[in-house]
Amino acid sequence: MRFIPAAAFLFAASLATACGGPLEEETPGAEVVDESVASQEQAIDESCVGSDVVLAQPDGAVVTAVFPHCSYADASAASNDGTYDQPSCPHRFVTEVTGLGGAYVQPFVEVIPATSNVTESACKGIAISGAAFGFKSGFWYAMGSVSTTGTWYPASPFWPAHCSLRVNIGTGGSSYSKVRVTGLGAALGVFKGRVRTGVRLGNGPC
Repeated sequence: MRFIPAAAFLFAASLATACGGPLEEETPGAEVVDESVASQEQAIDESCVGSDVVLAQPDGAVVTAVFPHCSYADASAASNDGTYDQPSCPHRFVTEVTGLGGAYVQPFVEVIPATSNVTESACKGIAISGAAFGFKSGFWYAMGSVSTTGTWYPASPFWPAHCSLRVNIGTGGSSYSKVRVTGLGAALGVFKGRVRTGVRLGNGPC
């Protein structure tokens, strides 16, 4: 299995003739963690495509895509709690979505709050980060990454004030047989919490 980050793909391709091919893949409850956990390097997420990554609770999951008819649907999994952590993919919950058949998908990461009554200050203090990788022809390709906080929407005539903790990763993509999505949710950047990762499927109304 090999991995090519999107930003490095053209550079790697230019070296293919001289160096013999693309780069090889590197060998692969609430918990108090280091304050920098929500802003870790992209390299951590890139290590999450290795074959030794655990894709079972509490660290990850594997789901098979079920495509909706004339609508949208999520193919995703949620962590049981905030204890997700493993040597090859530290502080990340990883969902691998299979059975994509090259269809367009939009990866996302979503924090699951401990309570539905999230205040504005708490919302803005929730760190959200993640990355997505698509697999085709024996290679992993970076689809994008995100590092942000919850978004607070004030009340309007159309909806009450609320906190949005779901974020798209990149602009989505197609032609992949499977996709891995990593995610981390941390209140105030310190206390890890539950998170959901996956992809949105479907083409909308017919």
